[in-house]
Amino acid sequence: QYKKKADADWVEIDPSLMKVDNATMTYSYLLNNLDVNTSYLFRSTSNKDKADGKVAADIEFTTLASESSLYNLSFDDWYKDGKVWYPRSEQSQDYVWDTANKAAASLGKSPTTPEESVVVKGKAVRMESMEIMGVLAAGNVYTGKFGSIEGIGAKLKWGYPFTSRPLALRGWYRYEPKPIDIVGSGYNHLKGKTDICQIQIFLTDWTSQFEINTTSGTFVDLSENNKSIIAHGEILSDDNTTDNPGNNNGYIAFTIPLVYRNMNQPSYIVVAGAASRYGDYFTGALGSVLYLDELELIYDPTELTDAEFEKVFGRIRK
Repeated sequence: QYKKKADADWVEIDPSLMKVDNATMTYSYLLNNLDVNTSYLFRSTSNKDKADGKVAADIEFTTLASESSLYNLSFDDWYKDGKVWYPRSEQSQDYVWDTANKAAASLGKSPTTPEESVVVKGKAVRMESMEIMGVLAAGNVYTGKFGSIEGIGAKLKWGYPFTSRPLALRGWYRYEPKPIDIVGSGYNHLKGKTDICQIQIFLTDWTSQFEINTTSGTFVDLSENNKSIIAHGEILSDDNTTDNPGNNNGYIAFTIPLVYRNMNQPSYIVVAGAASRYGDYFTGALGSVLYLDELELIYDPTELTDAEFEKVFGRIRK
């Protein structure tokens, strides 16, 4: 049973909707559509408790103040500083999005650039995998900030401060993969296979941005063992979306449900796209191109399909 703290009447959950773990003797239910910044109470009860006139102790919780979004999810804002393109306006000093362009700028190359023609609306982000000084540089975009050039790679600071809990990431992507022709150490088995793009989103409880180092091989551990990852979702695809002439300018719509591993308080969000999934390991295909446009964070469960709802909440919609 649950209710607003200020209300008199309790709302009772249908027991068939409860998630029961017999091994640990626990049960749970994820409440939807609660008011923001509001105190609620919940308690457990049973038919026997009711017959005996017993009332369980109330437990109080308060919902978050509001839903949050991210600046420039449409990728309409760009500016160029010297040879480096940035996915933000010149006036914006807040690094919500960045790329690894600085590592390639000294050679006059920009793997990640604004796209004004092949778009869904306004502008889009275009990411191309290129060869730079004999190694692969995958076009990419991520929430965070470029750190520094490090050997043949770079240091990237992933994550942007964020405290809300979205259910999914929605948007449009277009992908034109090529056969993998550049491989890093340990990835020879991928040579000749079709390249794969990656679009991912995850929430963390980090105390600061995570510093990726592509030279030393320092990356975010996304395994279930990493308790700092609160929720995660991704798309991995080697499909050429332009093969279907019915697509919107070669784009297809996508929704990435966030699978929550725990209910810890988020502190950072990472949204990232890469033209070559193994670009961090200097492996991919020259000329693979990924476009992203019109991204959106979804909070309303009614906007999810039944399959997406089940993936997020771990139960069917009733």
